[in-house]
Amino acid sequence: MKKILLAVGAILLILIPIYLYLKFSTPGDVITPKNNGGVIADKEYIFEELGISLSVPENLHVNKSPNFNATTGKLESYTFYIQNYGDEDGPPTKYFQIYGLYQPDLPETTFEDLALMKDDTENYEYVKEFSAGTLQGFEVKQKGERANYSYSLLFNGRVLRITVSEGTVENKTAAEKIIKTLKVLQPVTVGENSETAASVMGEGYNFSYPTGWTATKVINGTTVTSPDYKISEGFPILEAGAELAVFTKKAGSYTIKEDLATNPITSKIPNKTDVVVAEQNAVRYEYDYEGVRAVMTEFIYDGIRYSLRYRFVDEASKNTYMGVYEEMLRTFELL
Repeated sequence: MKKILLAVGAILLILIPIYLYLKFSTPGDVITPKNNGGVIADKEYIFEELGISLSVPENLHVNKSPNFNATTGKLESYTFYIQNYGDEDGPPTKYFQIYGLYQPDLPETTFEDLALMKDDTENYEYVKEFSAGTLQGFEVKQKGERANYSYSLLFNGRVLRITVSEGTVENKTAAEKIIKTLKVLQPVTVGENSETAASVMGEGYNFSYPTGWTATKVINGTTVTSPDYKISEGFPILEAGAELAVFTKKAGSYTIKEDLATNPITSKIPNKTDVVVAEQNAVRYEYDYEGVRAVMTEFIYDGIRYSLRYRFVDEASKNTYMGVYEEMLRTFELL
């Protein structure tokens, strides 16, 4: 019996360290870590001003950076980053980043123009055709010290360029899985048969919205709802459709950025973007709070804080009426 116990003890001394190692060690590849179910869920990100969406694993960080002309409010360039760092804990041991760039003011380009990349053997190791969603273009492997992979896609007559860094096969595989989910959004446009809101209600602003939508006077503002708008009874959860809204109140600060920074909720919202609305410097951001999912654009004028809101049901439906919100911002004017 004593010999049996000694033998069991010896086996345990061998197995316990192995068990502890397997239990507490972490995989070295940080690009595709596993969570509870062994699968990283994807989240669809909509790049509003650019007009596309991508499905991105939730463990990656997404940063959107539209750049607007301060005078005209027109989009001059759009950059975005998808990367595996951004937490306060610091970057992981392996570097992965997708960098996207689109410049709508560049001269128009045809697919034949883009195909001239095939002749550039000085800068590229190879050039081959590549598609993402409905977009066609080319994949290249760059030469030189930073031999990254890059994808040039023809989008609205210009080049949407997406670069992957570091240029490893693992990063290329992970990046292409994301790039292949690209969807070109089909926003709703207001068109010629549009109506206006607010001016007939005695407010100091005006904007356009599609015919068939319903404008309503509310406390401190105006709402405009789509024909399929439906909100639940009791706790007001939006079940279908969309709502545009303008709310006004006395500003608590001199600038909108100061106002947002002093609020405990808005101060913590990431990815705020500087935009121009009605020739005023504004801030645009997205939030999800107490059953309201919305894109908000705010500015301060003459001591009044203007909040222009687009409320939608969920991320999947967000694009449906995004074009209407963009037109609202474009046509919004102070009276």
